[in-house]
Amino acid sequence: MLRISGRPFICQACSKLPQSPSGRLRAPKLPYLVTGSGKWVATQSAKQSGQLLGQENIPSTFIPGQEAIAKLPVRERLHYWTQENDRQKTPKMFSDSNLYATMTNSLTRTQTSKATNLANLKAGPTGSQTGSAMEFNLERDEHSIVGTDIAKPGDMVELGSSGSRMPHLAIYLGYYGDRNHFYASNGTWNMSRGFSSPFLVSNFAKPHELEPILSKLSADATLEDFEKMKEEESGPSREDAKVLIDRMDAFRAETESVYQRNLANLDAAHKLLSYRHRFRYMSLFQMADVLLPNSMRVEGEVSPAALYAIHLALTRVEFGFRPISSSRALHRRDQLYEIFPQDQTELVEKVNLLARHYIVAMARSRIPGNDELANAWLGKFIKQARTAVKNSRKIREITPYGILKPSNGGTISKPEWLPISKDVIQFLELWASYGLFEASARLHSNGAMILRAIGMYDDMPLNQTTAWTFLQEIGHIMPWEVPSRYKVRFPDTEIVPGAGLKRQEPSIEASRRTDIAANARQDVCSPVFCIDAASTRVIDDGISVERTEKKDEFWIHVHAADPASGIEPNSELCKYMELVPDNIYLAGHFQAMLPAELGGNDGDYASKSLIEQYSLQKDCPALTFSAKVNRRGDVLDYRIEPSTLRNVVYMGPEDVSRFCLEPQPKLARGTELAVGQKREESDYEPERKMVLAKDLDQAQQDDVLLLYELTKAIKDKRLEKGAWPYFFPRPAVTVQFDVTQPTAGADEIAIPADPYIHVGMESSNGSALVSNSMVLAGEIAARWCAERQISVPYRRDANMGVRDQEALAYARGELYPLIAKGIEPTMSQRAELSRLTGGIELAAQPGPYFLLGLDMYAKATSPLRRFGDLIVHWQVHAALAHERAKGGQLDPARDNDDVDAKMAFSQAQLAETLPLLQLREKLGRAVSRGASDWILMAVARAWQHDGNLPEKIVFTVDMQLREGLLGHLDLFGLDAIMDADGLDGRALIKDVKVRDRFEVALADVNVHAGQILVKALGRIESAGKQDGSATAQ
Repeated sequence: MLRISGRPFICQACSKLPQSPSGRLRAPKLPYLVTGSGKWVATQSAKQSGQLLGQENIPSTFIPGQEAIAKLPVRERLHYWTQENDRQKTPKMFSDSNLYATMTNSLTRTQTSKATNLANLKAGPTGSQTGSAMEFNLERDEHSIVGTDIAKPGDMVELGSSGSRMPHLAIYLGYYGDRNHFYASNGTWNMSRGFSSPFLVSNFAKPHELEPILSKLSADATLEDFEKMKEEESGPSREDAKVLIDRMDAFRAETESVYQRNLANLDAAHKLLSYRHRFRYMSLFQMADVLLPNSMRVEGEVSPAALYAIHLALTRVEFGFRPISSSRALHRRDQLYEIFPQDQTELVEKVNLLARHYIVAMARSRIPGNDELANAWLGKFIKQARTAVKNSRKIREITPYGILKPSNGGTISKPEWLPISKDVIQFLELWASYGLFEASARLHSNGAMILRAIGMYDDMPLNQTTAWTFLQEIGHIMPWEVPSRYKVRFPDTEIVPGAGLKRQEPSIEASRRTDIAANARQDVCSPVFCIDAASTRVIDDGISVERTEKKDEFWIHVHAADPASGIEPNSELCKYMELVPDNIYLAGHFQAMLPAELGGNDGDYASKSLIEQYSLQKDCPALTFSAKVNRRGDVLDYRIEPSTLRNVVYMGPEDVSRFCLEPQPKLARGTELAVGQKREESDYEPERKMVLAKDLDQAQQDDVLLLYELTKAIKDKRLEKGAWPYFFPRPAVTVQFDVTQPTAGADEIAIPADPYIHVGMESSNGSALVSNSMVLAGEIAARWCAERQISVPYRRDANMGVRDQEALAYARGELYPLIAKGIEPTMSQRAELSRLTGGIELAAQPGPYFLLGLDMYAKATSPLRRFGDLIVHWQVHAALAHERAKGGQLDPARDNDDVDAKMAFSQAQLAETLPLLQLREKLGRAVSRGASDWILMAVARAWQHDGNLPEKIVFTVDMQLREGLLGHLDLFGLDAIMDADGLDGRALIKDVKVRDRFEVALADVNVHAGQILVKALGRIESAGKQDGSATAQ
């Protein structure tokens, strides 16, 4: 064995390391630590601790001197070196998965498909799912009750653990005991509180193949029962699942075979599919046309294994593809991938090389005379960045909460960024804002390294939140920018910082047409009541009533704005509106499907925009949906016809509710919060004249009361069929911006004062008269179109009513009694109802809609705000025009009419349009949930600066995990986390049950991450039964 013959060789770099008293080298202390017991998984610069004291640092064995050790074999020398250097505190290893952040540790573990930790499954792409707690808190339509992405027992799904880079195939078994259950291809039975699969094959396993496994899982078992089965290994065994494991293994083998045969194309997928400068959006089916030969098709279709091979190829590209939707089934074509442009992937790789070169330059800078660091390109950016940050801190201090400290505004110097600096800033924006990097991507280290090199964030974790703060400090984004806006990307649009979405403006004149119903409109002279808030600018629906010769029968007319009559389908304007198919009501960032100024001539004050032209007003066109009803709520007849309104009356919803003596909701305690300086002047003064109910003449008052009575009777009929009875008030956010900009020079950036934010609970749900009338109009539209076999965007239950009796029994037995008591059902209970109905989907054929108590339904009353409604109007107008030309009603069965050829959109067109429309609607709802960012911003400001939070905050446990507790606060229903540190010794995690409550204090509010950490002040014993949210689970 080799022995050292003299003084050991020490390189020049190591010679500068500190030495022990015996003259031996000490290992350098790593400048990394875990902040707050590992809460934010990122590296952080830290000051080195002083002398190590305490019994744990006393050597347990005698260590010889340097001369004696030098004569020992190298292994023994290393043994003594380890003993001495183990005295230094070793940084705590990060958990493979964590409660707090998007980055996970999957780089220091051997990755294998045999891994069994699937307890924390990766979340799906932002906006791909409905059903989150925050959505329940902020939505008030049917999507706040059920979701759309529901797997069925027997479906094969791909799962990803938050601490693993390896995907797993698994068979979905069902939802029992508040958990989703799977049997994975590695032979393990797994449970998860939630999941989103980027790849799913419907009906992969037959019911008889599931029977041996399901026989071990009782539908009545609790979570505790299943956890005990896991511990005792008494759940489904490999023998029970042998058939399923063999089938999944065969599927994976077929996938690998396809991959190997097409290796060249699949490994070059990004190069073959991407554009140079534009994002591209493709489904797996479209990619197969490019990447796979025609010989791979069987009867013209690509096999699921071949599609999965393409999917695997995309996931192996670290930065280049991102799924933006999550289909319920593989055969659905709305499983879209966003393909990043080549110039963006090249930028990321360029910054990666810059970071690597900078690290090398730092290491070499220790060598005397080496000036690489001074000349490093990244060093030029760092120098500019430090100057910009220092200038910003002259008017604003930083905080660790994802926002800057509020100020009264001011100006900061406008840096003249070098091209290389602009590239680095764009990289940081991609990293911090858009969430484009996988949780386990090595690229996260580049962002952390850049922040460390800037040297201005020594006391903060070097993660995306700090990068977001840096972008605020240099003026790249405003200090109150809403992070959620960047997490959701609409295809073919661009996010404008501080504003909305940018689309390529269409040619308005080329998109117009003469009124298709010009000679067929009926004059409506009776009063039409348009019931909208005074601040509403788009008036697209109104209601009137007509008495018949029978005193017990009436016609209810719902009049909708009629832009479809004057806009060409399939025009540039049509495609423009399709990109953002819903108005997005995010405070401070309202985004209209049809902007208010579009169509107007800036130089002609008499010119009207499309909104001004088609909003309901005197002498305007409308499309009227009429139902003949009786006082019992029975619909006796229906029709649709174009009309012209001659007498429009504008009223407020709350005034109408009071006039009709509609029951008002009870507001929760402590449900108001305001930060900042409120401006007194109103943002908008309505041009229309608002009329109070008490100022109507007697006949008009009678009409309003009669409409309320009739629509209530119709709703009662729907309630008998299981319709959802009541929507609880939700948090309402109001934001006022400071319109007085600080005076800024040409080389300065003006930063206004922070906005005023007010968060409160809705004072009402609007007017029941309006909501019930709109549902009635949707039912009429669906019936009228279905009778003629016209394809429109019908909204229906995905299960098509197969389990409606079970859903009705569950709703009446579990949910509706709680609602009757004023107790809101929990997210888990709503999810159970969703599994029974299958969730809501768009389809070209009608189907039942359980939550509305209808046999069919199609939204049709807001064509100025919803693209789906506009499609219905285009189809109806095409059918009416054909019927006028023909002289009778369309009847495909009798007349052998080719209905499809007469429509504005063919069935083939809608088959392509509806999946993308559903995707975009889903993304729009996700952006609207960005209101939670404003709430978190207000809470953070109130907590740290304004000091007007409620004195008592209660945390209710919704979920128990090994790492901590998930729950919600009685402060606007905000989600929160309480970890072991947060429990503060008041209980063990294993002893805490769902629905337990704690009085808590805020420990951390991270606006960028959308997370709140709390610390227990005390346990609230036996109070759960008094709290509605705690009793229903």
